[in-house]
Amino acid sequence: MFVSGAVLLFYFFWANGYIDMPVSGPAVNEDEVDYTIPSMPSKIEPSTNPTGETESDYETDSQYKNTIDFTQLKQSNNDIVGWIYMTSPSVNAPVLMSKKDDAFYLSHGPNGKYSKKGSFYIERSYNRSDFEDPVTIIYGHRKSDGTMFGKLQSTLDKIDINQEPQYVVIYLPNSTKIYHIVATYRHDSSHVLYYNDFSKQSEYDAFFNKVYSSKGTGVQLVQGDKPQFGDKVLILSTCFKGDRTNRFLVIAKELK
Repeated sequence: MFVSGAVLLFYFFWANGYIDMPVSGPAVNEDEVDYTIPSMPSKIEPSTNPTGETESDYETDSQYKNTIDFTQLKQSNNDIVGWIYMTSPSVNAPVLMSKKDDAFYLSHGPNGKYSKKGSFYIERSYNRSDFEDPVTIIYGHRKSDGTMFGKLQSTLDKIDINQEPQYVVIYLPNSTKIYHIVATYRHDSSHVLYYNDFSKQSEYDAFFNKVYSSKGTGVQLVQGDKPQFGDKVLILSTCFKGDRTNRFLVIAKELK
């Protein structure tokens, strides 16, 4: 009985994200892809402060030069629309968008085959593949082995994003976008893009006002840098550590 109880307790804490398994290897399992994972810069450091004037054309900056071979990627899987890169935590993987089923890549790898890890993906019903919507959301599992967005919350919880600016780079076939992380937020299970029409200023402002008035576990806010209507925003969405019925959102503004 003691052993059974211990096993049940371990499973409870593991399933709800209280226990993180050790991490090794890249964010994407090499066996699940048909392409080469490119090397990336060790740091993401835009040329100036994220709240000030910044380099507008990152294609001319060698640090962010787009080296992703999208021709090769699309031969592997035409649903690949972009590439996400982060250093904290380490994320270096394709972003997909199914043309038929928004939830397809929740349970399929970048090669289109069934995978428990799924893929990073955006939903065609709510977002365009060029990341030009007012708010674009990338979804990914929080895997207990640390892959996918498995280390997203635990890593950012240890960083004061007001003192140590953090960034997300999105490589697209014809452009490169850099986003400054301005907030982390605990959200309920409701679908953000279904219940919020971010093309309307009233709904855009209401959502981010709510974010910036929040407190508690998992919440960090870069003061003075709340998204304003007209800012392009990227949200990374995964399960909240300790409560899989909630979502952990990382909110980032595109540098202009």
